[in-house]
Amino acid sequence: MRLLSKSNIVKAGVLFLFACTFLAGCGNNDGKHPDVSDIDADIAIRRFDKDFFALDTSSLDAGMQRLAQEYPAMFPLFAVNIIHDQSNPDETPAQAVRGFLSSPQIRLVYDTVQQVYGDLRWLEKDLTQMFKYYKYYFPQKPLPEVVTMVSEFATDAFTAGDSLCGIGLDMFLGENYPAYFSNPNTEPAYIRRQFRKEYITVRLAKALAQNIADAPTGERLLDQMLQNGKMLFIVNRLLPDVPDSLKMGYTQEQMEGCYANEQGVWARLLEQNLLYSTDARKLRKLVSPSPNAPVVFQEAPGEIGNWIGWQIVDTYMKRFPETTLDSLLRLTDAQQFLEQAKYKPRRN
Repeated sequence: MRLLSKSNIVKAGVLFLFACTFLAGCGNNDGKHPDVSDIDADIAIRRFDKDFFALDTSSLDAGMQRLAQEYPAMFPLFAVNIIHDQSNPDETPAQAVRGFLSSPQIRLVYDTVQQVYGDLRWLEKDLTQMFKYYKYYFPQKPLPEVVTMVSEFATDAFTAGDSLCGIGLDMFLGENYPAYFSNPNTEPAYIRRQFRKEYITVRLAKALAQNIADAPTGERLLDQMLQNGKMLFIVNRLLPDVPDSLKMGYTQEQMEGCYANEQGVWARLLEQNLLYSTDARKLRKLVSPSPNAPVVFQEAPGEIGNWIGWQIVDTYMKRFPETTLDSLLRLTDAQQFLEQAKYKPRRN
């Protein structure tokens, strides 16, 4: 066994430190992890849910006035749009608020939310990192106010312009939460599996991307899948360390299947001339939530067209790395985009 001299040990240590530094630098410059350490984007989540359910129904008018002053954007949106009884167009905001507060079922949901999400410091940390990337890629955008709510399963996450983000915590109580099954319109399992805490940042990132991006410029599958692919690309930049399966709402097995069969899926889209089809009946499961997309393969998960769109966008951005996300969204000619991307799916 050969022993190293003291000088050689020092040299080896220096080389090791250099290698570690080099590798760390490579990891931070992979295109997905820009240095955002100097960006100020600290998020302090405002607990609208707690303040709302603290209202005293014996002095409701005064309480509503106070809440409207504290949450000038959120409160009217919540009272007029989110909890308003759509079957009763004459219902006033005060009536909607009183009815919501007085419901034992809703109060039970609120109590559960407080048990599960009483402390959101972990979420503030995750959102702060996400919004650092958001400010890096979209520096012209203001840092929005982030509020939480209990909406009786009306919404999971949304944006109201650039200034407000809302999170419906009651939509993230676990896929087997009993109240999710008491609704006559119970969501299917492939939707309910996203009702978990690890999806909170994903759903909000998707809401941010949707707020930034315009609607597709055409009705062809190519138009829709590329526009949705751009939004998924943005989500991937905002949440670079979140697994792709969560971004797509897939199981890990489904995600692995997508990568393993990417070439076959692309071939089927071409063989059936689906890229330029506007037949909503054929295209719906390719770009909208669905248990599967049998027009491609029986086992293919829903929205697989969006996933292929994401891969095309990713290919384009690797060919043209100087393209900003703002510039990407302004590229509206889907056919030209596809040709310039020179997309070639992975082989099995």
